Amino acid sequence: MKKYFKNLFLWQVAGGGIFLLILSPLLLAAYHYEFSNHQISFQQNLFDIYRQLLSPVDIDIVLINLGISIIGVIAGTMLYHLKKRKSKKELTTSDVLRLIEKGENAKVEFKSSLRHDYRQIKTDKNLESAILKSIAGFLNSNGGTLIIGVDKEGEILGLENDYWSLKKESKDGFEQRLMLIVSNEFGKDICSKIHVSFHEIRDKEICSLLIAPSKRPVYFEENNQTVFFLRTGNVTKPLSTSETVKYLDLKNS
Repeated sequence: MKKYFKNLFLWQVAGGGIFLLILSPLLLAAYHYEFSNHQISFQQNLFDIYRQLLSPVDIDIVLINLGISIIGVIAGTMLYHLKKRKSKKELTTSDVLRLIEKGENAKVEFKSSLRHDYRQIKTDKNLESAILKSIAGFLNSNGGTLIIGVDKEGEILGLENDYWSLKKESKDGFEQRLMLIVSNEFGKDICSKIHVSFHEIRDKEICSLLIAPSKRPVYFEENNQTVFFLRTGNVTKPLSTSETVKYLDLKNS
């Protein structure tokens, strides 16, 4: 959190400084040049403006500088958050809608819920294993997107039933639970490979996981066995030991 505010402050200072040192002189120079009936050199006028900015005696200039600096700070803040959003590679709601319309493929998979069984209409924590297998499959391949709250046919089911099963009945509780099971199963470092976003579609909230490929192989523990899952085509499937060795050899070659 400290790093966030430190970086944000630097972007705000940079934005305010750039606007003050570049935009403010240009505006004032253009103003003086226009009202002098073009009788003075624009270059000389700009020099005079910088001198006025360094030691302003007119309260109007001070106010103008203050206003432009504030605009620069706001611009710096907006650019910083835009940069953070791009660096996180979060999916927008429009992106998710397009993915749902196209259906499942090698890079996209749908899951109805995290732990709500729609067949038996009850909470089943064992369903979390299916989510983990899908995540492992994407991590071990070329990455992809897992969308939770949507069935195989692309129908929007939402996460409300999942929320009710959590101690913290909200999207924050959902994300915390998701990251906890990922961390426990694959390691804390893998959490950085998963970017979680929530989207409201048709009055229902769903979750998208943008999963980056992992440099190291990720294994899932199932029935006291270590299993390697891989996303191939529109299916996440386990590989045998020999298939896993061959795949990893090819991947690292």
